[in-house]
Amino acid sequence: MDHMFPILTRLGPFFVYSYTAVFAIGLLLSWGITHRLARQQALPRWQDAALAALLAGWLGARLGFVLLNWGYFAERPSQLLQLWQGGLTAYGGLLGGLIGLGTWCWWRKRPFLPYATLFSPALLLLIATGWAACWFEGCAYGAETTLGPLAANLPDTFGVFAVRHQTQLLGLGANLLLLTALAYSPTRKLAHSPTCKLANSHPFPLTLILANLIHLTLTFLRSDAAPLLLGWRLDSWLALLFAIGGGMLLQYGRQKKYSG
Repeated sequence: MDHMFPILTRLGPFFVYSYTAVFAIGLLLSWGITHRLARQQALPRWQDAALAALLAGWLGARLGFVLLNWGYFAERPSQLLQLWQGGLTAYGGLLGGLIGLGTWCWWRKRPFLPYATLFSPALLLLIATGWAACWFEGCAYGAETTLGPLAANLPDTFGVFAVRHQTQLLGLGANLLLLTALAYSPTRKLAHSPTCKLANSHPFPLTLILANLIHLTLTFLRSDAAPLLLGWRLDSWLALLFAIGGGMLLQYGRQKKYSG
């Protein structure tokens, strides 16, 4: 990669930001995948659940970014709602989306795990899209290293080039591989089996565990600024906590399956 591409093109007086464009494509693809999977499962009003998760996820992602950069936004309040310029946090989005989906399921008296499982492929695709958007934007860049098959001459967010770990492409590729593996796993096939009670509880916890372990691994290769807690990046701790939470959900799903 020779350049960063924060702006893809210009339409009249408007700029088309790469982060916004790439993420919009990811949202459309995620909706299409979910719509196709929904034909195989009897989950009523899944569109409402998806919208609740997306809206809460977007708000959570923006709120997380604003809180982490409050000193900047306190002096520039007009930029708080300029979502088209990026400025989102992955774990704010994930937490917000889970809260939004959980709230909708509680309100509509629907089971959480089957809906979460339906949205699992979309979640992985959005995570992959986020890494792709960072590749264009230059965010989430890798630490400096020596030349190798997983390193390249890459910039940081300030445009300073160095030989760095290709964290964005590694995140993109790893999550796409995980999406493919889960799509063809026996667990995914069981999720569509009407004779396997609550078997569809399992793919979402697995998604949560594996996606967060990928993120946790990549945090040790990154060099972008992040808050630290006990020597670890904050998102490293969050990845570990969400992976543990996924393990607890997996155990809960197994107990429900065998007790049912």
